[in-house]
Amino acid sequence: MSVHEIAADNALVSAQMNDILRRRAESLAQVQEEAASDETVGLLRFRLGEEWYAVSIDAVREIYNEYEVTRIPRVPDFVLGVINVRGEIVSVTDLGTLIRVPSRSELDIEQELPSAIIVSTGECVSAIVVDEIGDIVDVLAGALEPPLSTLDKAQAEYMSGSVYIDGLLIGIVNVDKILEPIGESRDGRAS
Repeated sequence: MSVHEIAADNALVSAQMNDILRRRAESLAQVQEEAASDETVGLLRFRLGEEWYAVSIDAVREIYNEYEVTRIPRVPDFVLGVINVRGEIVSVTDLGTLIRVPSRSELDIEQELPSAIIVSTGECVSAIVVDEIGDIVDVLAGALEPPLSTLDKAQAEYMSGSVYIDGLLIGIVNVDKILEPIGESRDGRAS
């Protein structure tokens, strides 16, 4: 075999190898895209008034059913007070009042309150009082949509998105915004 034949053979093998590697890379990229499109998000559904909402199950610590609220003076009307959860003092937030849900009656903390979902971020914990707790559903991440543009400003800032589940439009609550300290904006400055 001459040097030219060996060089031609090496060039052919090199071209074939490059083609095989390119097809393999395209195949792997396609598998990763399919896996990403199959990614799901777990949501806990709940009702406020006549409307259904959800929070990411990643933010849910537990569901609390029987509790007694201790009032705190001079707090916004959506803060009902605090509860003791196994030695930890947790604020109680009336989410319906905070996001101004229509058709919802005001809660009386002197009477038995409905269930609360204890949600947390790395920095803050709160029990959000809801009218009814639904089920946990897994939805495709691609099915999540931005918040509806028809929401009023007070509601829109507390929603991170929306999704259709079983023919119902579900608002997804932005837990980070709900748990943001009162009087602070996202960048930490007083508002």
